[in-house]
Amino acid sequence: MGFVLTFKVLLTDAMGLFDEIVIPKSYLRNLISKENEKLFCKEHVFQTKDFDNLMDLYKISGQQLYKLDRSVPHLGDNDYLSNEKWNKVYDTVSINFYDTVKDKGDNEYWAEFKFLFEKGKVDKKELISCELQATKEEIDARQKMWDTEQGILDEYRQNSFSYRFFSWLQARFQKITNWARKKHSIPLNIRREAYEKSGRLEKDPDCLEIYNDN
Repeated sequence: MGFVLTFKVLLTDAMGLFDEIVIPKSYLRNLISKENEKLFCKEHVFQTKDFDNLMDLYKISGQQLYKLDRSVPHLGDNDYLSNEKWNKVYDTVSINFYDTVKDKGDNEYWAEFKFLFEKGKVDKKELISCELQATKEEIDARQKMWDTEQGILDEYRQNSFSYRFFSWLQARFQKITNWARKKHSIPLNIRREAYEKSGRLEKDPDCLEIYNDN
């Protein structure tokens, strides 16, 4: 059961950037049991990948969806909820949000919900999952397994001359590869000429932006 949670967490991390959304616990009532309500903070921060995935922060207040205005300075990471500059979001959108939470006994749960917003207002709410994924005993056993494995692997990395030599060699070859790649890159003016004659530059004026640093 614990490995399912681990897979979900690793999959989420592998998917890259995400946004966060602050959901008052009161919005989760009637979706979860009274006991499971204790798993969440009064203003709980969930992750979501259903916006632009630019590490932005959203919240719900008065059934309305808001987005934090990052252009307004605030005191720090713990001050975002008191920042008064929140912009209303008027999109009609379905948002999945999720988090890994623990109870008082350090047992882990996977929680996932889906809210539908109609022109920025909460329209429908749905529980996707709020289930125990790993007990504390399973988590401790998993950590002990990983620690044992890493101890053996780290010892090999430190004591194997072959491993250390070829790691050093790989790093040197990588530097040479990076240097050679820069040396044979096509000059920007040549690429511009090609894109102008092909018509690409006219259709997509920004197509050369990714090459400006070369």
